[in-house]
Amino acid sequence: MNIKLPHEIKSEETKQKLLTATASMLAQYDFKYLTVRNICEQSGVAYGSFYHHFSSKENLLYIYTNQLYRENLADNPEPNWVDADDYIKRALWYVVVLGCFCEAAGRDLVGYIYKNCPRGYFEDTLEKEVTRILKDADARGDIDFERNKDSRVAVDLMVKDMEIICKGTIMWWSGSDDDTEPLHETLEHLCFNMLFAFCSDQYRRRAHSHSLLTEAPQFEGAVTIRGVPAHE
Repeated sequence: MNIKLPHEIKSEETKQKLLTATASMLAQYDFKYLTVRNICEQSGVAYGSFYHHFSSKENLLYIYTNQLYRENLADNPEPNWVDADDYIKRALWYVVVLGCFCEAAGRDLVGYIYKNCPRGYFEDTLEKEVTRILKDADARGDIDFERNKDSRVAVDLMVKDMEIICKGTIMWWSGSDDDTEPLHETLEHLCFNMLFAFCSDQYRRRAHSHSLLTEAPQFEGAVTIRGVPAHE
């Protein structure tokens, strides 16, 4: 039985006050105008208490936006029109939701976080959800790892490649004004190419109806992002 002590409850409440104040201020101002001092004033938390909960403003913004990303991911589960046996589209769903989330948050804020925080939004999700999807596909014989005899290592390397693709593409997008293709489509195209290169003949013989999620007629309006203040 996990019973929290009074000081632990108070600490969580203080941390949530700071996060709530951040959300309120981002709804009114650009993130560049936020400082530790005015976040504390907005939340009613003493300035000295801030650093008991967050190491910096960058750390606060990362935790705030990462929490938003997780909430939006939970609001956008894999749709029922994605084939249950199509591991590539199932993995790509997480990539597409990430792209849509970053688009909603805006280039400036996303770029700032990726430059100032050691981890992006996607790593934990990849490690848990996408790794599970790929390992299940490997067990079914849908992935061909001729270059690597150890499938556990190979799946982990595929996940790491997806992390690198996503982080590099988001970093490029955040510093670019190129609007020829939405970010979520670019992420999907690049990750699809990497995943498809390792799929087995068994997978290819199934002749799935669409190679990309964004090409499916059901995709329009499939991803809904809520509660994210835009900062363009």
